[in-house]
Formats: sequence, structure tokens, C-alpha cells
Amino acid sequence: MRIVHVSLDPGVPVFGGKGCSVHVQEVLRVFVAAGHDVHVVTTRPGGAAPAGLEGVRVHHVELPAGRSRREREADLAVADVRAGTLVAELLEGGQALVYERYALFACAVQEVARRAGVPAVLEVNAPLPLEQAAHRGLHDVAGADERTRRAFAAAGRVVAVSSPVAHWVRRVEPAADVVVVPNGVDTTRFAPVPRPVDGVVRLAFVGAFRPWHGVDLLVEAAGRLTGLPGPDVELLLVGDGPGRPAALQRAAELGIRCTAPGTVDPAEVPAFLARADVAVAPYPAAGGYFSPLKVAEYLACGVATVAAAVGDLAVTYADGREFLLVPPGDVEALTAALQLLRTDPDLRGDLAVAGRRAVAARGTWRHVVARSVEGLGAPVVAA
Repeated sequence: MRIVHVSLDPGVPVFGGKGCSVHVQEVLRVFVAAGHDVHVVTTRPGGAAPAGLEGVRVHHVELPAGRSRREREADLAVADVRAGTLVAELLEGGQALVYERYALFACAVQEVARRAGVPAVLEVNAPLPLEQAAHRGLHDVAGADERTRRAFAAAGRVVAVSSPVAHWVRRVEPAADVVVVPNGVDTTRFAPVPRPVDGVVRLAFVGAFRPWHGVDLLVEAAGRLTGLPGPDVELLLVGDGPGRPAALQRAAELGIRCTAPGTVDPAEVPAFLARADVAVAPYPAAGGYFSPLKVAEYLACGVATVAAAVGDLAVTYADGREFLLVPPGDVEALTAALQLLRTDPDLRGDLAVAGRRAVAARGTWRHVVARSVEGLGAPVVAA
């Protein structure tokens, strides 16, 4: 069948290296692997298609450059209308399904799919109007809220990545059909490999150095470990962002050995995780509505994982058996969990095996897509 994947958020380069980009690509891979005719409608293609997605047909809805924030919001509404017209043409003739990543000022595609009687999924990763207003500024609040409500009302299925996101969706549009489906992982590309045994316990973080990822919490916890008994500790910090210089400076002040290669291609991430003994997702206390891609990737690589209890992690995987959870923003609890794993290699091994088994059994991207489209009347992909 024809799959039309829509991503109109200009902050999401479809073929880029950001976490949101990886999310889009992994959903596309599931559709491609199932043999469908896959199209992408996007405001930001993000470069050449990675291996395995070369056959995806890309339809670029261009946005004007050099615009003010207020003008950009109006541009997004215009792009949404253009995307709706384009999608209507793609849906003509034959069986089809629309899978859209929710974006600000976007509702036309879901309304087009409803009028055409075509099954449609709207994937919601965050309360975007609230995020935009808090972090970047939002001029047309009423317009953003109204288009969001229309999108939720028109969608055949709203897929929220966490229970807090689902709660927000229902608050905006009580009649929306919402299911919670946490993010997944490709267990073929993210897989365990033998690790070096050299007496050093490496604590890894992979992601953007931004306040909501809490890298500073990991650095502070690692600093506290230096005063506790156990093997030597080294940080492996993979990624970039505005907080990277401060994090590296603080690690140096605390006397922590640190390897920080900067941004790497998503395909290289498993190789870096292969060097880790413990992988960490140290989120701060604020927020916590998202479904961390990195946690699923850590577990799939067979690395003992410590994560802050954000989103639905506490019900997605088993604390104490498949990974260790700590309260968000709690450096003392994070330090205690890391010290436990630092000094107990058997526990590290048990968690690594159980975590890998958990994501393979119920947390792959195939599981995610199958649950997202289940019951829509379209034979898209089997779990």
C-alpha cells in the first residue's frame, strides 16, 4: 500500500542526525521493510537519504528563509495547507495510510485524510505549543492551539509517546482516540558486542548537551564517585550542544577522566556504546513527559543502564531487573546507583542481558509501528 509520512516541523530534518530525525527514519524503515510504497512530505528533508531509505520518495514543502518568528508562524500555516493539497493527490487511487508527526500549526493533512476516508495516525512527541512558548516564543497562541485541536479531532488515531503527553492531548481534545506507545529501537543495528576489560568503569551518555538532558547531573555524580572506593571511572560523553564546554570544564575541575568525541553519525553510536560499562540517561526534575530514545538504544546494546524516571520508563521496563531508575534531578540517588554498578560487575551483567531481552521482546520499532496502526483497518505491518 502507499504510506505517506508527513513531518512538517522545520526543526526535524528527516534525514538528519538528531534524535527526532532518527525517530522518523526508524518508522520509515519499518514501512520500507514491509514492502510498501513510501513517501515523505516534509519542510526539511535534511540531506541525502541514509542507507536503506534511498527508495523513499521525498516531497519538499519549502519554507521562505530569513523570516521573523511571527512571519515564520504564518509560513507554517501556509505550508500546512500546501501539504494537505499534496497529500490529497498522493492518496488518490489505491489503498493508503497517512502517518504524521505532529507539528505546530499543522492540521490540514489529518483533515484531508478524514475526508478521503483514509486511515491516519498522528504521532505526538511533545506538547509543542507549551514548549514553543516556554523556550522560543509563540506569537499566535490562539492559532497554534486551534490548529492543534483540529488535528487531534481529525486524526483516526493519536499516538502519544508517554502518558503525560496523552493526558495533554485529551485535555486539548477530549474526544481524541489516544494510545500510548513509547519509542522503540532497531535491535539489529543496536546490538551487544564484547567489551574491553581493563579495570576502568566507563559511564556513557549519548545525546545533545542541553539542559533537559541533565549531563551536568552525570558529571557531578561522577565527581562524587572519585571519593568512593572502587575501580577507576571514566566518562564517555557522545554528542554536542551548548552545554558541552561547561560539562567538559566541570569534569576537568573534578579530576574526572573524560572522552568526548562530539557529534557522531547515528550509525556510529553502537560502536561507542560498546566501550561503555554503564549507560546513563540523567534527566533533571523539570519536564519528564518524553520517551527517551537513548534508553532503548542503551538497553539494546546490552549495556547496564541507569535512567531518571521520566515519561513511562517506570512501566515500560522493570526497575531493578532490566535497568535502574532514579528520581529525576537527584544527584545523590544517581551517585548511589552508579556506585552500585561500579562495584558489582555481576549486577551489570545481569541488567545488560535482561535489558537487551526486554527491548527485543517488546520494544522494537516494528512493535511501535504495529501498535500505532493496530485496529485502523489497514494491513500495514505485523508485530
